[in-house]
Amino acid sequence: MHSRQVSQKTTKGFTLVELILVIVLLGIVGVGTAKFIRSASDIYVDLTERDKLLRNATFVTERFTRELSNAVPNSIRIGGNAAVHCIEFVPVNWSSFYLSLPAVGDTSPVMDIVKMTDIDGNAYGLASSDHAIVYPLSASHVYDQSQNRRQSISSCSDDGDGDCTTDDDSDGIVQLSVDDGFALSSPTRRIYIANASISYCLRNGSVYRHETSLLANQQVYTSGGELMAEGLGNALSANPSSSTIISDPFQTVGATLARNGYVRINFLFTRGTEQISIVKEVHVPNVP
Repeated sequence: MHSRQVSQKTTKGFTLVELILVIVLLGIVGVGTAKFIRSASDIYVDLTERDKLLRNATFVTERFTRELSNAVPNSIRIGGNAAVHCIEFVPVNWSSFYLSLPAVGDTSPVMDIVKMTDIDGNAYGLASSDHAIVYPLSASHVYDQSQNRRQSISSCSDDGDGDCTTDDDSDGIVQLSVDDGFALSSPTRRIYIANASISYCLRNGSVYRHETSLLANQQVYTSGGELMAEGLGNALSANPSSSTIISDPFQTVGATLARNGYVRINFLFTRGTEQISIVKEVHVPNVP
């Protein structure tokens, strides 16, 4: 009799212990991966925030510096309160030298000046609200027209066809007709032409730019304007015009025999735990 052997094939699966071990290992790997991704994400966010702060600081500082460097001498004034600080100045549109200057009360106040051209060679043409400013020793001389350091320009003519814009003058001297004469003559015979003032105001953690006509009293803007930067954390003093508190955003330092006057700007940009402090001295002309 032959014996019959039956072959039985068995299939092995995962045990419960093995499954639990795999789940634990996957959990550990998942947690580590998540921490790595989160760390990389946090670094990216921090770099982005820091870059945004830096771009904000660079833009407003560069724009402010360029405009302020072209200001009429002694036209800077600072005003405000504990909620808003504003610095105002008058940008120079044109400048030249005069050969003759009418005095206050002259019946036909006309100035002979060296003709003016811009960088592209275009001759000066009278613009709306143009004013001639001569020998301003203080901000009031620039803004208060009653002090007769600033006069409205009514026309510009030459000895060609009578129109300054055609640039056909034969001797390089043109005539400006003004509303009245001037109280004093400049030792350097300088004349500045301007028609507006610019203000930079810090309020509610932001910097705004305002432009307006020349007014005797400074305006402190509590709304409106062109947004220039956000995220500032400067603490503002109650009287910025006479303050020496270093945290104030704008301070003026007068000229001496050894150096020009300058404006010190101090912007403190904050975002979360990030801070960027911008302190810069902007020199302004002191030759009126």
